[in-house]
Amino acid sequence: MLRQYERLSAIREVLQGRLELHEARDCFGFDEIEDGTANELRDRIAELSDEISTLRSRCDRYESFGRQ
Repeated sequence: MLRQYERLSAIREVLQGRLELHEARDCFGFDEIEDGTANELRDRIAELSDEISTLRSRCDRYESFGRQ
């Protein structure tokens, strides 16, 4: 689970960087035509965040199960 968490976190960080770059280019007028890239990146980041949250809750459940 830890490896999957790290992998998902790394992918999310890369996508967040791409989104920030895309938004910065938009601010400077380099991308005047919206091609849906920003929305796709936001959607994928949200999906990854959900998956990461699910992994965290599973880990918390396993840890608390061992304490009882």
